[in-house]
Amino acid sequence: MEIWDILDKEGNKTGKTMQKGEELPEGFYHQGADIWILNSENKILMQKRAPSKRSPNVWAMTGGSVIKGETSLQTIERETKEELGISLTMNKVQKIKRFHTGEVWLDTYFVRQDIDLKEIVMQETEVSEVKWMTYEEVETLFQEKQLLANRWEYVRELIKNLQYIGKTVKVKVDQPIGSSHPKYPETIYEVNYGFVPNTLNGDDEELDVYILGEDKPLTEYEGKCIAVIHRLKEEDDKLWC
Repeated sequence: MEIWDILDKEGNKTGKTMQKGEELPEGFYHQGADIWILNSENKILMQKRAPSKRSPNVWAMTGGSVIKGETSLQTIERETKEELGISLTMNKVQKIKRFHTGEVWLDTYFVRQDIDLKEIVMQETEVSEVKWMTYEEVETLFQEKQLLANRWEYVRELIKNLQYIGKTVKVKVDQPIGSSHPKYPETIYEVNYGFVPNTLNGDDEELDVYILGEDKPLTEYEGKCIAVIHRLKEEDDKLWC
């Protein structure tokens, strides 16, 4: 029988525990963890929940509840091995989000890892099907309510922006190197800074870009995206080119 820590509304351990299946006291939570796996083609590894599961026959990432005595990082390692029979490249796993939904505080992780579907061994009580899907395919499932609720909406902007890595982007520079910040004039831009036109970021503004390796003021730029900056407590991601 699984034993879970009981958390308060801030996500802190209360020192009390519960067994899986017991009813949580009102206003309290338990800890969960999810992992979103993307391959080198920017496809997302999705698994269909078994018919016997709560929220059956919908698609989801891999994840589960944190057992007392383990960390959320250990949980995603264990769950991926149990449900899919694969080992994560743990030194590449990154935490991207912490939020609460329903009765669960969730630590959400991301890893880029190529996995051969032929090597997956599904735990039949948990998983009925596994696929690599494009961002657009997952978004369609979300719109059609075929995804596990309250997961994709918290990570979709970051996963969309990760698609830019390795691709060439065109940037309009509105804050060239040496210019002052429009709100904080004492702050001087040490790199060219701009945005990708006709995009929409998590803050409902266009996607911002830092341009590295250019020591002269620019008005526009075209180059390859090398990284995405994601801040846990902010809604907008930024690109590095």
